[in-house]
Amino acid sequence: MKPLVELISLKGKKSLVTGSASGIGRAIAVRLAEAGSDLYLVDIDEGSLRELREEIRGSYGVDAEVFRVDLSRKEEIDRLWSIIEGREPDVLVNNAGIYVFRDFLEVDEELLERTLSVNLKAVFWMCQHMIKQRQGRGGVIINVGSIEAILPFARGL
Repeated sequence: MKPLVELISLKGKKSLVTGSASGIGRAIAVRLAEAGSDLYLVDIDEGSLRELREEIRGSYGVDAEVFRVDLSRKEEIDRLWSIIEGREPDVLVNNAGIYVFRDFLEVDEELLERTLSVNLKAVFWMCQHMIKQRQGRGGVIINVGSIEAILPFARGL
């Protein structure tokens, strides 16, 4: 199989990936690095982000910056975008999401608010910042969702 950079080149571009410490977000970050993109790695798990940064730098020779951000807190999202202002990403991947396996009737207000804040509100705030900072210059936004949005787990009902 050809390396991704031979099929698609993101050299000279920056990509921001939320939820990049593990799972799908980590895999997306690695593929973007393979395509030559510098990265902003965003997650609440700073230790795993640092490990990923070293792997990416060593394997792909691109730059990767780590940002520990609690996406349930708008002020932390605002702080992230103020830090990267003037060097905002060309690509935004809203991948972060949480799901606590709990019976529907056991969901309390705190859990519901945290879930909505990360899975819905954070996507809105991240998109708003991206559009505001890249206005007139284009860019790409990718919002990753879950099949559970249309086909909930049995315990969720």
